[in-house]
Amino acid sequence: MSFEIFTQPWADSFREQVNRNADHRRAASTWEHPVALAVEPSPAVPGGRRLLLDLWRGDCRAAQVVDEAGSERATFILSAPIEQWKQIFCGRSDPILALMQGRVKLLKGGMFALARNATAAKQLVLSATRVPTYFPGEPEPPAVPAANPVAPAAPVSHERASRNSLRSLGPQGLRHDSLPMKLYHQAKRVGGWNPQDIDFATDRADWARLNEREHDVILRLTALFQGGEESVTQDILPLMLTVAREGRLEEEMFLTTFLFEEAKHLEFFRRFVDEVIGGPQAGDLARFQTAPYREIFFEELPGAMGALLTDPSPAAQLRASATYNMVVEGTLAETGYHGYYAMLEKLNLLPGLRHGIGLLKRDESRHIAYGVHLLTRLVAADHSLWPVLESRMGDLLEPALGIIRSLFEPYGDDVPFGLVQDDFMEFAMSQFKGRMHRIERARILTPEEVETEATDEA
Repeated sequence: MSFEIFTQPWADSFREQVNRNADHRRAASTWEHPVALAVEPSPAVPGGRRLLLDLWRGDCRAAQVVDEAGSERATFILSAPIEQWKQIFCGRSDPILALMQGRVKLLKGGMFALARNATAAKQLVLSATRVPTYFPGEPEPPAVPAANPVAPAAPVSHERASRNSLRSLGPQGLRHDSLPMKLYHQAKRVGGWNPQDIDFATDRADWARLNEREHDVILRLTALFQGGEESVTQDILPLMLTVAREGRLEEEMFLTTFLFEEAKHLEFFRRFVDEVIGGPQAGDLARFQTAPYREIFFEELPGAMGALLTDPSPAAQLRASATYNMVVEGTLAETGYHGYYAMLEKLNLLPGLRHGIGLLKRDESRHIAYGVHLLTRLVAADHSLWPVLESRMGDLLEPALGIIRSLFEPYGDDVPFGLVQDDFMEFAMSQFKGRMHRIERARILTPEEVETEATDEA
């Protein structure tokens, strides 16, 4: 038997599934807040609907259809059109991702509290997908047999034994007005800094004055950045190969600067460790790698990038770029560098490190601009790839936010240097939301229109 969503029979079945879900019980063991889910009025749902969930430490104590006044008993109220709830409760849209993109509105409560409980939110939605559901305006569906599993597609061969032309010799030559070439020229003009030229004399004096907890914060941040830069240096090559084999010469030229700069970033952080902290005194920096960090940098990033060696399809390129450019660079690195630089600037501390991070941030802005361009180009060429991007971002959102959370956890409520977790989260979400909105516009554009826009804005 199926139930119409946001009716009391559906709510009763939903509550039953939540309480059967052991993974939700574990993930929500510290959650103590009622949540209301609101359906915005529409022709399909003229008066709207509201569901109040009494959630307490992994248990759903009650699930009631209520009026607007009843929903005010909730600590958090989330509202969306019925079409968006359908995407979420059919498992096609991540709830926290939808919040960050503005598809779901937070009418009451704090965004960061929800973001910190992304795992529990996913499990709540997973519980809902187990309820036989239909939506307003739809007939109750008959039972249907399970579909036969689809065999995975065979790996796509992308070997090219020879070439039959050299594009730069043709009448068009190089497209200097394209975004990748403009980024390439910018890299030549402003990206030629040398990590060996940075003066760390004052940094050594500053380091000697810091206390043990302050040392720990600097070491932790530096270790995470250094490890991240090593990872992206190693993992960019499959994308370069894929772009080269597609004959995208201008993109390949820019990516040569991309790799060079990532290598310099790695060199810069290791030089700071060796010459300011003292390599032996710093010890094995791998001790700062948390489970979410290892998930992103040891599994998801090399996995998505390495997959391009056997599957260079647009979908695989999109998953790789989403992982590399949107999450690792655009969410984690950019957020971390922004917060780190602002902290050092405010305290007038470690000027050599601060100077290098400023140069590094400028490099990363070009890398992220290219990633947004690549993802926009892919979605414009095939609008059906947008759900692939949403799915990938939904998969990575939880460990990415977990890395930010785990950075602060060792220090409790007294984080050295006055660092505030919510400041990091707010910056990350703001940047992420803007870029996702820009890429989503490609769903109504042609590749030619995307190229024109990129050229005009570069």
